[in-house]
Amino acid sequence: MIGIIVSSSLARKARSGQKNDVIQFYKKLAANNKVDICFYSVRDLSSASPTVKAAVYSKGSGNLETKQVSVPKVNLYRGYTYLTGKSSIRKIESLRKKHNIIFFNILANSDRGKLKIHKFLTTQKDIAPYLPDTETLTFPKMVKMADLYGKLYIKPKRSAKGRNIRVLEKTAGGYKLTYVNNAKESTKTIKNNELKSYFSSTFSPASKYIVQQAIDSKTYKGKKFDFRVFTQKTKTGNWKVTGLYARIAGKCPSVTNRDQGGDVKVNVKQMISKKTKGEIKKAAVKAAKAIEQKYPEIIDLGLDIAVDQNENVWLIEANFRPYRSTVDSRQYRILFEHAVWYYKNR
Repeated sequence: MIGIIVSSSLARKARSGQKNDVIQFYKKLAANNKVDICFYSVRDLSSASPTVKAAVYSKGSGNLETKQVSVPKVNLYRGYTYLTGKSSIRKIESLRKKHNIIFFNILANSDRGKLKIHKFLTTQKDIAPYLPDTETLTFPKMVKMADLYGKLYIKPKRSAKGRNIRVLEKTAGGYKLTYVNNAKESTKTIKNNELKSYFSSTFSPASKYIVQQAIDSKTYKGKKFDFRVFTQKTKTGNWKVTGLYARIAGKCPSVTNRDQGGDVKVNVKQMISKKTKGEIKKAAVKAAKAIEQKYPEIIDLGLDIAVDQNENVWLIEANFRPYRSTVDSRQYRILFEHAVWYYKNR
């Protein structure tokens, strides 16, 4: 049996027999793959016992039945939230260590920091050449990097959806600062002697931010773009690029995120060469294999990759369990098929 970890509210619906698109999606996958599954939430688990009250789906009967069962040896986390409570983290770690239980895609909030992942990847010789210069924000580092690169991105270490991003650009008379949030950009000019005061009043504490070299990205119809590259473990047990689309700056010229007004283009033939697309996929799989060394149970990544004016490929950041708007997307099916492969070959 494979465990499907869902939210507490969804777990209650499954146990009460209420119809739900997510539950129906996994029941169909279970039937097609000839495996039994059960639904429960992290909150339902206990550090004291390797059992859980779950809604169990039998491929034989086709019915859901609430039972107290052993926590399955292989479990797939469906949610987008990260573990923040110490109790939840303890429960998962205890079951992993004491009972050799696999929890695919569960991650503690403390492990998802952008700089933490970046610093690890700089130690991987196959990946380091793809990485832009990225550091914890301090005033001296910001000034030094602005002098070196001319343009920088400053963002929270645990930001998402392109929120609260600042772009600092060195100019002849000082600096140009662009702030991006809620699909709007605002710009201000900062004189050299005003930069320290702005820094102190804006970034408190500075240690919560990263400062990153800006890439001179290629443009499409005059707008910068980059790529979201879905990279997943498949039913063969291998990493594979399972989706790729271009993100094109829209309302906010400085960023490409959809949540900040960016557009999406699936057909990228007019934007990059076939060779460059192949290099992007190659870099994505290399990055996934490297990240797997540090987070072996992560099987779903959304990699943000840029291509500069010279066709060089840059890995901007790695995102765990990227958001998908449809309940039954192909990527969810691929993740389930990997869990089945692992379960049957364990």
